[in-house]
Amino acid sequence: MELELEHRPELLLLDAGDTIIFLDPGAVAAALADQGLEVDAGAIGRALHPAKRRYQQHLTEGRGHEDGWSVLVGNMLEGAGVAPARIPGLLPGLRAAHDDFYFWRSVPEGLVPAMERAKAGGIRLGIISNSEGRLSHVLERIGIRRHFEHVIDSHIEGVDKPDPAIFRLALERHGVAADRAVYAGDIPEVDVFGSRAVGMQGALIDAWDDHANRDDVPRFRSVEDLIDNLLTLPS
Repeated sequence: MELELEHRPELLLLDAGDTIIFLDPGAVAAALADQGLEVDAGAIGRALHPAKRRYQQHLTEGRGHEDGWSVLVGNMLEGAGVAPARIPGLLPGLRAAHDDFYFWRSVPEGLVPAMERAKAGGIRLGIISNSEGRLSHVLERIGIRRHFEHVIDSHIEGVDKPDPAIFRLALERHGVAADRAVYAGDIPEVDVFGSRAVGMQGALIDAWDDHANRDDVPRFRSVEDLIDNLLTLPS
């Protein structure tokens, strides 16, 4: 499925985790080591995607991101071989480490040049993310906050995707009409369908082809690919 656009959008709104910033399994392994548990970082990375399916289900059932964080991380630990009985005792320490510096902190090599191309081509950038209240600070810490006009963090705003209210809020803050904006994220029902509910075009960032069978959403391997596609459109 293709994006239904005749002209280049004025605004590209992006999710954060698994869209512009990705899990650093080594950071999770280091936080576990601080609690006396050695877990292979590679095993943590491999366990992310099955765990993410549980998180996606959690959100599509109408439950919030705060509880969903524990669902995601708990299932990721179990998939990495941590004994289920031990996981509840590990989660508070992991959450404290994550709140200090998010585990999702790895930036794809081509992202910044792509965002610079977008801005040079007249596309403004912003973020809407289900997050934990410190996303803007984390983006500053990893050096990419300056590329985004506004960072809409669900914890701060008190509303999670896919609630249409958070998408409307972002459009209002940027002063852009829905039909002049595109939203992109990594969960179809939360990101694509959520943004469509307010009249935006929605795109799926599917970095690992987890949704290769979906023909009801426009799919892109990366934000870089999406931006380059948008730049082919007349301004």
